[in-house]
Amino acid sequence: MKIVRFTVVFFAILDAAAHLYALPGAAPLVTFWLEIEVSAFIVISMVFLLGLKIWYIPSVIFTLFNLLVYFISGITALPPISVSPLVGHVEFLQYSFGRAFSLVGWLYIIIVGLILIRYDRGSKLNDLMKQDTN
Repeated sequence: MKIVRFTVVFFAILDAAAHLYALPGAAPLVTFWLEIEVSAFIVISMVFLLGLKIWYIPSVIFTLFNLLVYFISGITALPPISVSPLVGHVEFLQYSFGRAFSLVGWLYIIIVGLILIRYDRGSKLNDLMKQDTN
């Protein structure tokens, strides 16, 4: 399972890099949202790298949320993110390279993350966290 965890780490870092590549400098709110995503996927990569099973479910839920927002933003405007629908965003016309890799990363993290939730025991850090009384 360690190898599978490392592949999730790779795709989370790939997703962070794809977000950095796709940052639209002209839209500050979109840029702010993408920066939040970049930092979140760096944290997700650390969760899977360290085998912190207690955080697998929140990581997969956050990734599902990103996927949902990604597709909704192509249909309708999401004012905190964009004042108009990002139709090209869904069709990979505007941020094609970066956003396509984001989609691949999201799907991989969701599918393999669900498998790891079921079958991975995590690392010994989980046992240490259970023993912590604070």
